[in-house]
Amino acid sequence: MKSSHKTIKERREKLLSLLTADDPLLVKDISTKLAVSEITVRRDLTALEKMGLVHREHGKARIVKKTGTADYNEELEVLKNTIAKKAAEFVKDGDTLFINTGSTALSSLKNLENKRVTIVTNNVKVANLDHNPNSTVILSGGEIRFPKEALVGDIAIDSFSKMSSDISIIGCSGLSIENGITTPVLHESKINSLIIERTNGLVIVVADYRKIGFSSNFTSGHIKDINYLITDTFAPPEVLRDIEKQGVQVIQVEV
Repeated sequence: MKSSHKTIKERREKLLSLLTADDPLLVKDISTKLAVSEITVRRDLTALEKMGLVHREHGKARIVKKTGTADYNEELEVLKNTIAKKAAEFVKDGDTLFINTGSTALSSLKNLENKRVTIVTNNVKVANLDHNPNSTVILSGGEIRFPKEALVGDIAIDSFSKMSSDISIIGCSGLSIENGITTPVLHESKINSLIIERTNGLVIVVADYRKIGFSSNFTSGHIKDINYLITDTFAPPEVLRDIEKQGVQVIQVEV
């Protein structure tokens, strides 16, 4: 019998509670402690590694140490880049594209070098990327907020209010039925709301499993504002079902 998502989630949470960052555990020891087969443990560890939560090494595993630097790790970057690549497929040659300061939204631009587009953003980091030589990149202007290098304030708001886009790709800190698209930064939420409002075509939200069902402080938009949500196969299915009921098309990528 196939295990339910709840059973798998609870087992993996127990597995994570056994691990430390400094002392790796053997697969066979994890198997004994959880009273499940080694095959099940390996399957769980494979998933948790892709989620950026564990490191595996020669039949052992340890939890990923929190660094305080936005919890960066290679596995999470692979996950986010896979989501970003899928989002870029919706952008057509000649489109005007809005993106916000989300790292996954920014990563989508790495997959647009073969398309001629006009990119409008309040993300200063866009200047560090390679672009199609026939594309145009427009920075909104405004006050730079570090460490995200986000442009905010009246100048940024005025810039977006005078433009419109064919498509927008938006990253977020949280996405929930109760609070919609959320961010921890008030100034950025105002820009995000304007990006949604000034989009004539598709609004695409890119969010890995950590953001789904989670709410941050300030709302940028409602669930019904979204045309497509692109996430991963680790996102909680019960939340995704509720989001789909609001008319959002959900795409789950697999790594």
